[in-house]
Amino acid sequence: MKVVILDDHSLFSEGLGKILEDNFKDLEIDIFNSIANLTHGVLDFSSCQLIISDIELPGEDIFTFLTSLKSDYPDTPVLIISMHNKLSVIKKCKELNIEGYILKDDHEFIIEGIQEILAGKEYYSEKVQQTLNILNKQEKLLTPKEEEIIALLAKGKNNRDIAIEIFVSYNTIKTHRKNISRKLQLSSTAEIIQYYYKNYI
Repeated sequence: MKVVILDDHSLFSEGLGKILEDNFKDLEIDIFNSIANLTHGVLDFSSCQLIISDIELPGEDIFTFLTSLKSDYPDTPVLIISMHNKLSVIKKCKELNIEGYILKDDHEFIIEGIQEILAGKEYYSEKVQQTLNILNKQEKLLTPKEEEIIALLAKGKNNRDIAIEIFVSYNTIKTHRKNISRKLQLSSTAEIIQYYYKNYI
């Protein structure tokens, strides 16, 4: 079985490689510390049974790489192992049909996750799934207009600016703001902006 590990932290990737060797037979592991090194080689992605990647690599756009990879090799499964339990990041992975997502502090689930993915299943660890579930519930609460207002607040717009931009009255914006705060249980503009950057960026 050929497995590719993409992670800029050599201590983690080498440790992960050792764990895999201890749990799987006839294993060939290639470790890369950057997308540049991975894509500049002669690796045939179609020959890989699994690609394991971090979601954050310094100076590189992992989602551009993953989009291209899943477009060209849709049958090559990808497992993300990351410290980031961020809603927007997990959502992007789901949208790209990434087969698995495990948090680095959930390392005890790595073997189980790999086994599930190799069996043709999807594996998002419990903590990751909880994050998705929370987000889904919150998104269902907010209307598209309320989401638009949150995005404009995050850009530094005040209520009057937003009213002008989306062609509604100032009082309508105040009502939307009250509804947003009530639904998300957030009391200040700063908290709403923090929510936006945590869940939408």
